[in-house]
Amino acid sequence: MRDLLATISSMIVILICLSLLMMSGETDSGESINNANLLASYQSKQPPAPRTTLFKKVQSVTLEQRVLVFITSEKTGLKEHYFLIHDKNVVLINSMTGDLPQDTIRFDYDCSTLLVTIPAVFNIDIMESLTSSY
Repeated sequence: MRDLLATISSMIVILICLSLLMMSGETDSGESINNANLLASYQSKQPPAPRTTLFKKVQSVTLEQRVLVFITSEKTGLKEHYFLIHDKNVVLINSMTGDLPQDTIRFDYDCSTLLVTIPAVFNIDIMESLTSSY
């Protein structure tokens, strides 16, 4: 009699555990899939955060044969930087406003477009440089 009672009680405990496991398993997997879908839709709607790179102490800027060349003053001396703008999504901005220091060039990486802000102090005619043949 004692063995029969122990077997029945253990079977009841096992059935209760299995029913709880099945109920919680369905809810967790459904919720996790729903949460993953919500997260994916939220991330797809959000544009990537823009990144900004500043080059300070710029001495000169030229645009030759669709290559932006600028020289910065470093601790070790002058350093030349070359940036090819041909076949890229680049927007060159000749800044007339005072929001950017006069000796700084700003590169803003926003989605698939690069915004290059050049202060007006450097006197670059962007349209003439881009349309001239090389």
